[in-house]
Amino acid sequence: MGLQTSLEDIVGKDYVITDPQALVPYSHDEYLRHRNLPPLAILPDSPAEVVEAMKACRAYGVPVTPRGRGTGLAGGAVPLNGSVVLSLERMNRVKELDLEDGTISVEPGLIVEALHHYVESKGLFYPVDPASLDSCSIGGNVATNAGGPRALKYGVTRHYVLGIDAVLPDGRVISHGGKYIKNTTGYDLAHALIGNEGTLCVFTGITLKLIPLPPAQRDLLIPFSTMSDAARAVVKILNQLRIVPAVLEFMDKTSIKVAEAATDKPFPHTDAGAHLLIQLDGLDEEEVDKQMIRVGELCMELGAQDVMVALNDTMRDRLWEARRILHEACNAASSAVEMQDVSVPRSQIPRLLAELEALGKRIDKPIACFGHAGDGNVHVSILHQDEDPEPFLASLDRINTEVLSIVAGLGGTISGEHGIGSVKKKYLERWLGDNEMALMKALKRMLDPEDFLNPQKIVC
Repeated sequence: MGLQTSLEDIVGKDYVITDPQALVPYSHDEYLRHRNLPPLAILPDSPAEVVEAMKACRAYGVPVTPRGRGTGLAGGAVPLNGSVVLSLERMNRVKELDLEDGTISVEPGLIVEALHHYVESKGLFYPVDPASLDSCSIGGNVATNAGGPRALKYGVTRHYVLGIDAVLPDGRVISHGGKYIKNTTGYDLAHALIGNEGTLCVFTGITLKLIPLPPAQRDLLIPFSTMSDAARAVVKILNQLRIVPAVLEFMDKTSIKVAEAATDKPFPHTDAGAHLLIQLDGLDEEEVDKQMIRVGELCMELGAQDVMVALNDTMRDRLWEARRILHEACNAASSAVEMQDVSVPRSQIPRLLAELEALGKRIDKPIACFGHAGDGNVHVSILHQDEDPEPFLASLDRINTEVLSIVAGLGGTISGEHGIGSVKKKYLERWLGDNEMALMKALKRMLDPEDFLNPQKIVC
């Protein structure tokens, strides 16, 4: 009996995919240039099936690549080294909502937007909102420690994970944490595994902390002539006004032009050097309105061209549409695009953008920059708009190295929220110190000495 038959016995014949055409979606994530067709994909429906499937693969010497919904941007879900794909898409249920304790226990395949809608219908709030929230899964978010626009005020995925159930590479099952808030019982294993990108375990259950849903919300679009002016406003909103917006995003001029082309809709103040997108929220309408007025007045004092307020849901959706589609818009505008996800101190964003603009001129490529002004996480998209992408692709290592050198000079880091995966793996050793790298490799060897789980990612 071969591996395919063994897996069919575990999950049923309909949930072992072998047809090459049906396997194409499992060959890549949203970083579309890294692709590799797996020999098969298996879709378990329970933690027990995950355990048995992994044991079967190990018995046949076939590695496993876990997969959420494939919305990552670092090649983390690309099956390498002959690995089969273990897709958790069928494990998408809410197991328990505890209104008294303010927690929810879910399976890893649950779509994040569905999670949002469900808890908000109960007056609760799960704040983490990646741009792909309508298609990404909570398990993938935990595996990559996903962030998003609300990270400034509310934090990232790890700040809401109270407990995890997981399967280790050798098939052992661990359950760590629970519905309690405080826990110093030994090492914090859950948080050691969050962000492991499927290289150390497969998450099969997740318990999340929820908070009260803030009923008051105001959304602002504020154009500035220059990014420096916008950055000064960011610092003063946070430090002078002492207001922490739920969202404090920026888009540069190139990003706006790209979004306009993709949506075929004009954007307000399209020639501004930078736009800030600000969302204020809270429990009191009057207090949020006061914050909105103070932010608007400060921005006008600092040279804002306008302060536009979304007065209803339609205006709010239109205001955020350009920001949400920027990744897809950059792909549509180019025959090839390279996206870097970097973080710098937020005070260094103007210098980062100035140096990237100079780099763009040297390599004769437009560079679109957008992201999270409040926490310094910038998405850098290098656009190649000629028909033949090969010369650009051949020069990417040199260009990426230059981008990351700029980031290093500003005290930043090579990934803010997209992770390492297979795309940035070659840059990691250049970035981390010897002792950090050795410790990461030791952890991988301890849990997965054979590189069985998500092989050839991060440190292997």
